[in-house]
Amino acid sequence: PRAQSERYLSRSIGDRLRFVPVKSTDCKTMVIHANRYLILLVAAAGLTAGKGDESEQCSVYLAESSTDHVLGSFAGKSFHRDELIGSSDAVVQAFDLRYHNRNEDKKHAVMLENFLSTCWSADSNGGGNEAEDVISAVGGPCFSSAGHVGMINAVIYQPATLLKTDTDLLASGYDETTSPGRGAFTLHHNLTLIAVDKITAGSEIFLDFGAEYSGYEDTSKANIDDYRKMDEAIEKMLAFFNKHAENIGEKAADEVYQFMKNDVLDLTAEARAPAARSLLPPTYHGLQEIIDKGGSALVTYPSVVKDVDWLKNNAYCQDNLVVGVSEIEHAGRGAFTKRDMKKGEVVAPMPLVALNYGRKALAIEQYLNEAGEEVDSDDSSEDFDEDGVTKKVKTQQMLNYMLEHPKSSVLFFPAGPLVPYINHGGQEANVKMIWSTKPWSHVKATQSVPVEELSGVGSVDFILELVATRPIKKGEEILLDYGESWAKAWKKHTDEWKKNKNKVTLPSAMVLNEKYHSTNNAEPFPPSSEDGSGFGNENVALQCLLLYDEDKVERRRNEDGTRTKVYPWIPHPANANRLKTDSAIRSINRGGCRIVERSGDDTSGYRYVVQPESNPDILVKNVPQSAIRFVDLPYKSPHHDETAFRHPIGFPDTIFPAAWKDLPDGHEDRDEL
Repeated sequence: PRAQSERYLSRSIGDRLRFVPVKSTDCKTMVIHANRYLILLVAAAGLTAGKGDESEQCSVYLAESSTDHVLGSFAGKSFHRDELIGSSDAVVQAFDLRYHNRNEDKKHAVMLENFLSTCWSADSNGGGNEAEDVISAVGGPCFSSAGHVGMINAVIYQPATLLKTDTDLLASGYDETTSPGRGAFTLHHNLTLIAVDKITAGSEIFLDFGAEYSGYEDTSKANIDDYRKMDEAIEKMLAFFNKHAENIGEKAADEVYQFMKNDVLDLTAEARAPAARSLLPPTYHGLQEIIDKGGSALVTYPSVVKDVDWLKNNAYCQDNLVVGVSEIEHAGRGAFTKRDMKKGEVVAPMPLVALNYGRKALAIEQYLNEAGEEVDSDDSSEDFDEDGVTKKVKTQQMLNYMLEHPKSSVLFFPAGPLVPYINHGGQEANVKMIWSTKPWSHVKATQSVPVEELSGVGSVDFILELVATRPIKKGEEILLDYGESWAKAWKKHTDEWKKNKNKVTLPSAMVLNEKYHSTNNAEPFPPSSEDGSGFGNENVALQCLLLYDEDKVERRRNEDGTRTKVYPWIPHPANANRLKTDSAIRSINRGGCRIVERSGDDTSGYRYVVQPESNPDILVKNVPQSAIRFVDLPYKSPHHDETAFRHPIGFPDTIFPAAWKDLPDGHEDRDEL
């Protein structure tokens, strides 16, 4: 979202030269002015990429950030540019939370916003079509990595979620039309990060949270482009001074440097000159030190790189687990060990995010008229009393991923790496929860925080550890005891499901996408029917990931004599200067479409001509099959199934702080709501 113009480093050099006056014919002065042209060329430097080193045992760690007392992720190995970081994780969506909590008081609204501030926009992972307003709760490095406007080195890799497949789940025998697990677990998965620069072992991983969040346009501090461009300029300047400083003398060399640092930056960097200038040393003698230390960002923030041995001893490993299909029937996916784990070893850190009045916040209240149609009410549920209107209450799927204690009104989202995949094991559980043992996580202080203030506690001081209760072999599924209440609720749900023989007839987008994107004999898409793009399924729609080259237009003659503009699909813009690969596969390029033509075969691959719904007057050709997907229409996916199982995970009483128990004995049973 922050693709910016290269305005102060790539504008016409010729336009700048006329502002360089020559006022003296003195030989030394002429040398100074002649080298001004070189300085202008230095300012036009571009970006470079590097190669990483071999990986360490643990590739990514969780620790306190180097920038503040917040969580941070650190590389346990070197990452190449465009290399994926960490294991693929789950995404838990929440729908229309602000709307469903619109009648709550200001205090509740602030608590809700504190929770939402830890979540991502669903546009980052392809979940935005699920409802009117969708937010994404995530775990692992996507959650624990800090943001920094000047040192962004990773982003969420959108193609991983937008082009995900479910061959593993469907091939395991899971049948969404008959399984009582339908709608109980998230279908949004394969979330991961990708490096947009070389990341050396020990370096902190910084994400792009967006221009508005990170203050990209703030001219008082350097941003990512300032660091990159000035580092390249510093290398050029150093080469110049190493070659010419001795010949022109110390005084002249310093004059050249000060001219570049002030006049040239004012001319080329314009409003960003103060930020860019702050990255340069007082004299040219300091240029070498910046290069030796790895660049201006590392000089400004030297603690962003940790010793890997320090990370091994003081941080949490975030890649002990990998995802696979659970061995438990109807559970969906599960988490499996990537390496052998010893008894007492931390399998996964579990930072928590508090949601005050959690059950109430996740409740979906609907008002239905006699025809079963939803009507709106701006009044509270207690005051709304219109003839013929009934109230129905259901619960968000997110409840299934929350921790809850029966005597507390607070729910806790566990944002650990792959933790959402850990299933209930009962007596077969091989991990348990304990509070963090790291000195940089102030969990003891957090345990005495009043309930109404928990939503304001940072996750750095809110960490549980999932520790092995016995030796666990590589490849074993990790299981946690969800508690007796959960087990009883699941048994009740499965018994009722069998009794009622619940079955759906229309497949979801997941099943349809498997038909056309399976790794085993995927079928080609047929041209869209005249009655819509869902091929007769009223719950889904066809969407295309379209980015096309507007400079290469063809004109196709139609039967009525008119002409239609046809553009070629491109995977990335020709002038992309960062993260070029798969640029078309972004949520911002996704929209409804209609397939007009198909060409190719199983051997060469299929290509399509499509008509975008947003611009039906044009066509886009050469669209690959991978860029065409079914999506569930809003409120039609299994996540919204009214018969889906809903119950939180039990927060063990043995470790639950007494200060958080705000519900009296004998309070209303929330499971009956």
